[in-house]
Amino acid sequence: MTALPLSRKFQQLAPDSDVVLVTPDGASIRKRIRNIRPVARGYGISFQEIETPEQALAFRGALITAPKDSLAMDDGEYWCDDIIGLSVVTTEGSAVGAVTEVISTGGNDVYVVENLEKEYLIPAIRDVIVEISIPDGRIVIKVMEGMLD
Repeated sequence: MTALPLSRKFQQLAPDSDVVLVTPDGASIRKRIRNIRPVARGYGISFQEIETPEQALAFRGALITAPKDSLAMDDGEYWCDDIIGLSVVTTEGSAVGAVTEVISTGGNDVYVVENLEKEYLIPAIRDVIVEISIPDGRIVIKVMEGMLD
């Protein structure tokens, strides 16, 4: 089978890694990787218990997912679902709201932050994000001109 990676983390998958194949019809099937190697257009990947091309055809178009605790994160990298729900405050201590969505753009993520009155789009860039603390449930931002208008 050929897999096209949707994440840089794909290269961390290795033989004997447990993954879940989510088929186009929504079924989730646990599999263990037998072999994985780079090929011209993605990765060649084989799974234990999938022995024939006919068996592999049943997984055409499937999404390969891995438990997030099995993939290493670099400093300053976070899973989107860890960001959602964090409270956002300014460097002056003013509450802005809570992250309700993470929008992935080509260059940087954008955090959708809502409070009872407004919705803000906060770019996840170094000039704005001062601190992300998952344990404290908080993101501290430096407000750029017009950002909270």
